[in-house]
Amino acid sequence: MVTDIATPPEDVWRELTDFAGYAQWHPTLRFVEVPKEILPGTRLRAQVSRGAENDGEYRFTVVHYEAPRRIVWEGGIPDVLMGRHSFVLEPRAGGTRYTESEEFTGTAAVATVEPARPRWRRTMRATAGP
Repeated sequence: MVTDIATPPEDVWRELTDFAGYAQWHPTLRFVEVPKEILPGTRLRAQVSRGAENDGEYRFTVVHYEAPRRIVWEGGIPDVLMGRHSFVLEPRAGGTRYTESEEFTGTAAVATVEPARPRWRRTMRATAGP
């Protein structure tokens, strides 16, 4: 998903990398044991609560971190379902071009992609600010 938002990139970046604050704007995702520093290789744990059978705790690894432009994390069960989630921020006149993407691989990937699309839209709106 690509969209232009009227929020400066540094403000969007601050929200995206404030893992302790996700629960305030992302109703289904709460990070636990948030590390003080984020670098490639940093492990993240999150609790997903959507009222679905796949709710529970998930572990992710940061695979790319380029402040304040790009962050990518991935996690899952190899060969069954692996997800790679990325955010890219590009300065634009009057705001930010916000690109969020999620790629799934593995045997269970087909059943996962379509249900995730509404969450992408909520995330974009939440990080857009007032």
